[in-house]
Amino acid sequence: MTYADYGYYTGEYGGKMISEADFPVYSGKASDRIAAMTFGRLDDSVPEEYSDKVKRCCCELAECIFIYAGISDGSAFAGAGSIASETNGKYSVTFRSGTEQLSAVAAQLHGGTSGLEDIYADIVRRHLGRTGLLYRGVDD
Repeated sequence: MTYADYGYYTGEYGGKMISEADFPVYSGKASDRIAAMTFGRLDDSVPEEYSDKVKRCCCELAECIFIYAGISDGSAFAGAGSIASETNGKYSVTFRSGTEQLSAVAAQLHGGTSGLEDIYADIVRRHLGRTGLLYRGVDD
């Protein structure tokens, strides 16, 4: 089950980053993460009052996973690496890899020990944090 379709992604959400052919893969991965963080509460259906929040969460998470996939396999942001070191004599430049850049961004946003999982969790908490869907206790 995926929580958002491509029509919602390009229309309501305004997404342009992921192609229609690739969207099911990334929205599926995003939906899996949402399902895990909501303890399966959305397996049967999404309550109408949370429908838009869940769809927006799915779209943002799908884009984040898409970006990371492009960075980790080297296909995205090729040549856009920031400089890790540079010397002047016999000029030499070393660029950070995409994964190193992502780790640096995560460290700036969340502190030195944070990583990609923290970024994913922050996206889900931002969208679904006040819905009760992330409650870890037992439902009545």
